[in-house]
Amino acid sequence: MTKPSLPELLHAAVTAVGGTERPGQVTMAQAVADAIDDGSHLLVQAGTGTGKSLGYLVPALAHGERVVVATATLALQRQLVERDLPRTVDALHPLLRRRPEFAMLKGRSNYLCLHRLHEGMPQDEEEGLFDQFEAAAPTSKLGQDLLRLRDWADETESGDRDDLAPGVSDRAWAQVSVSSRECLGASKCAYGAECFAEMAREHAKLAEVVVTNHALLAIDAIEGAPVLPQHEVLIVDEAHELVSRVTGVATGELTPGQVNRAVRRAAKLVNEKAADQLQTAAEGFERLMELALPGRLEEIPEDLGYVLLALRDASRNVISALGATRDRSVQDEDAVRKQALASVENVHDVAERITNGSEWDVVWYERHDRFGASLRVAPMSVSGLLREKLFADRSVVLTSATLKLGGDFN
Repeated sequence: MTKPSLPELLHAAVTAVGGTERPGQVTMAQAVADAIDDGSHLLVQAGTGTGKSLGYLVPALAHGERVVVATATLALQRQLVERDLPRTVDALHPLLRRRPEFAMLKGRSNYLCLHRLHEGMPQDEEEGLFDQFEAAAPTSKLGQDLLRLRDWADETESGDRDDLAPGVSDRAWAQVSVSSRECLGASKCAYGAECFAEMAREHAKLAEVVVTNHALLAIDAIEGAPVLPQHEVLIVDEAHELVSRVTGVATGELTPGQVNRAVRRAAKLVNEKAADQLQTAAEGFERLMELALPGRLEEIPEDLGYVLLALRDASRNVISALGATRDRSVQDEDAVRKQALASVENVHDVAERITNGSEWDVVWYERHDRFGASLRVAPMSVSGLLREKLFADRSVVLTSATLKLGGDFN
């Protein structure tokens, strides 16, 4: 059997979706195939109406090795997984003589956490959240959302927040989901064998095409904790959004509320000296932030530098001390400790990053009417990060309807 040509494959796919071939789409598909074959990078500006999804999906499926497709919007992710990929796979099956698998993968907090659902959220005294499922017919919107989530948990196969219709508030979802830092890990969790996030990861490991979002792609690339399965080809759609998404992931933030939450969460789990040291540092930071004026900090003021050093050192001591529980009344100790560790590590990492200083970082104060002042640090440019972490190890295709600036790609 001779291998089907790319024009044959593209024709079959376009016919299956009821479309018509366009010269730009044919040119794009060939360019993507060439880039994949020789391991090079490719920039493709494909205006609306080009049919760029098929322009990269067909050569990706023909490739036969794993390809990751990252998009900026949920709408395009859903279109790819629910419409474009099923139709294209069906159309190419007779020609390729195989049926490539595809999967969608998102960050852990997008999936329902069964541990949180059944064991409840580790309690913060200040937040005083009620036992969400005790009331038989809760009248509050939050209570109703939580009851609906419990019912949905029994019927959903994916646990994916975006499959819940109508959706629920962020506050309700936060009580049944965890960040990757807060997760106990499948081996330590009583619900690890049924975990929706782990099932999504396992499914992605078996897929030839994995559809994800820019934020997860950035986390995978720059945080040094692999989330996506190994891949030698990456296609970034809506690529004009990539820089802002990567910058968002690479941005650190400290607020008095965040630091006080870390103090509260750690207090029961460490010795009194370590807890008091972090409490004192948090109070100093809060006093300073009350006077903070919005704007960039060209240099770190002496008083801020002193407070950040105190926060860094105190949080480091707390992290070291989180081994032994001081208050034996703590329930679900592993989850409480993991949540505390996540909060304290964030304080430590941001304080240390600003304290160490980098010519590539910019530091500034922001003030919000509702949430008060925050201290932020972000890279001025993510080009170095992307060069080292994203472009070095794979062939990357960047495509969008608007990718050129002033008529060129520079």
